[in-house]
Amino acid sequence: MQRRHFLSLLGAPAGAAALATLGGCGFELRQGYAMAFRTLQLTGFTANSPLATELARALEASGVQVTESTLQAVRAASSVMVPSSHIELNALTDKRETLVSAKTAFGQVRTITARTTLRFQVKRSDGSILIPASDVVLARDLSYNERDALAKQDESAALNRALQNDIVGQVMRRLAAIRPDQLVAPAEPALPRSSFSAASAGDVASAAAGDTASGATR
Repeated sequence: MQRRHFLSLLGAPAGAAALATLGGCGFELRQGYAMAFRTLQLTGFTANSPLATELARALEASGVQVTESTLQAVRAASSVMVPSSHIELNALTDKRETLVSAKTAFGQVRTITARTTLRFQVKRSDGSILIPASDVVLARDLSYNERDALAKQDESAALNRALQNDIVGQVMRRLAAIRPDQLVAPAEPALPRSSFSAASAGDVASAAAGDTASGATR
């Protein structure tokens, strides 16, 4: 809605030129990814996690339905069994930190570091691991001045949102790399055949018979 309003104010040709300019300046319009799965469950995130919220939005923009449970995924697929197109993204760590990274000789804060950490794994619908535990850690430094504390607080919030968006982008690219054939767990390798052959079984039987005969003689 905002994009259409922006274009209407500039006019179609001017609006297109403005969007092209924004693209050249590093501004990237959100585009969906082609995903091999159709439903995804987010688990393990902290309560009211802004990262989980942003990730859910990006997934829905890519045509993926974010479910609250496997049962909901089953109902969404109208199937009595969990569909092979369902996966679970489990957050093992979901953390945002603001750390003091530099001080003056008088103990005044001069640089703070914003850090966002996500450690996650992806499971198939049967619970098997599709993507092993992976870490995405991003950090950015921000100069600090006590006289501009309020402005720096706003700047820090904007920096954290930028880190969050970068992490969401990295996770989405990893999810987009999943192939349809990977959604089904590979078959377990067949157990090696026993070297205990029929001939060996015959030898054992003969030995047992001999022991029995010896016992009878005694």
